Amino acid sequence: MSFISFHIKQIRSEGMPALLRKMCSVPRWFLRLFCLSKYSSTLAYYGCRAVIAVIPGWLRAHFFFSEILIVLGRYDEAVAVLESAFLLEHGQIDSYRGIYYTLIFHGQIRAARNIIQRYVDTQNNFAREHQLDKLGIRFLRDFTTNIGHIALLDPYIKMDILGQRSLTRPIILATTQANKCYLDYWQRYLPDIISDPLAVDRLLPLTTCLEDYIFAVMDVSGKQIWECYTAERERLIQSRWEAAGRDPLLNLSDSDQERGLDCLKRLGLSTDVWFVGLHARKEHTPIQEARNADINTYRLAMESIIARGGWVIRMGDTTMPPLPPMHHVIDYAHNKVHSDWMDVFLWARCRFFIGTQSGPHMVPPTFGVPCVITNWASLGLRPWFKKDICIFKIFWSKSQARHLNFAEVLASAAASSECAGYRSAQGISLVDNSPEDINDVVVEMLDRLEGRLRYSKEDEELQERFDRLYINSACKANARIGRAFLQKWAHLL
Repeated sequence: MSFISFHIKQIRSEGMPALLRKMCSVPRWFLRLFCLSKYSSTLAYYGCRAVIAVIPGWLRAHFFFSEILIVLGRYDEAVAVLESAFLLEHGQIDSYRGIYYTLIFHGQIRAARNIIQRYVDTQNNFAREHQLDKLGIRFLRDFTTNIGHIALLDPYIKMDILGQRSLTRPIILATTQANKCYLDYWQRYLPDIISDPLAVDRLLPLTTCLEDYIFAVMDVSGKQIWECYTAERERLIQSRWEAAGRDPLLNLSDSDQERGLDCLKRLGLSTDVWFVGLHARKEHTPIQEARNADINTYRLAMESIIARGGWVIRMGDTTMPPLPPMHHVIDYAHNKVHSDWMDVFLWARCRFFIGTQSGPHMVPPTFGVPCVITNWASLGLRPWFKKDICIFKIFWSKSQARHLNFAEVLASAAASSECAGYRSAQGISLVDNSPEDINDVVVEMLDRLEGRLRYSKEDEELQERFDRLYINSACKANARIGRAFLQKWAHLL
């Protein structure tokens, strides 16, 4: 499916809200898709300067101009333009978040955090000055828009249970629900979910100064720190949760279990066989393309699962390339039984889940299901569930004609940047996991679950050397790194 037809399909399925969202994001898409040549970027630069000179109070023009400067690599100037925008008006979080992501994609982590943190501090100060904080509520809007965002309710609720979150009542504003069935599972812990559009519109003025975000939750001391793609909060909370020996928060309901098993029968699986869920991200947009993976490179791993007596159920949606017919493999993404509740059943009931750096891999652990996470692109962000096993994409320096070692990547902005343009400007490309890499880590998980896995002294030493790269992390609740992966790339440690 082409880039344009992909978005047309989204607009047709979601209606006017999707159209309005995309119209508001036109400037950003224009920059990322078309302002790549020297001529077009220069034209956009002088055009924005002229607009600001004529209409100096137009806040949106300042945001657009700052994005152009970021794309041009003039980061200090971009921050200065944003400073002038702050003097005009504090604006809406969506505008500052757009700038934040643009900076992140270009590797400007510190500038991104400073910009968004200033916005958050300003809004919280406003709430205190006008006594809005006495309402004792926090709104959640970020947590329903994507499947991975819903899964981030897991550490949010665990913060509550562990006494780490502010003593306020969370209210979810669910105008967009990536998976209503999965969101409903969290209602046991977060009963206040408002989805009525009129009610949401009435509450929106309050959300700007009483809101928790997926990257910034107000803690028990009243501080709200924007994390900037580090997941320190998630790792710390999960570390404490696992140290206390606590169980996963979610369990599959009896009704979803029953109808899920019936659906498996219709797909050809008997109730006594086990299966593995598989999702390889394949977006049709240039944004975050580093997270994509080729589903065909997973075939060897599928064969290993089948050889052990299991089935593979490929998850996703119809925008993904279909799988060729394969024995004991179901291309559920293109099957008519596809539904929100069946997604949840498969995540919760699979023996383990194979994923990439995309939202679906975050769901199974909330039910206690381990994951094999492949083709992970952001070395600066490690998955935080102890049961998971992860392998990374490798960074190649074109100018030096060699692989960058892990310490070099972590010391650079490339560890967090997901922008192809930024990596290209730095002479860096990403090397995807090979079919053998993926198969090795899947076999490692199979061996672990079958009780036949034994790590050698060398394996533990390599794991410890890799962990030492993250010595400044707030905790040690990280996914284990694949054994064969560490052996193969030991020279990069």
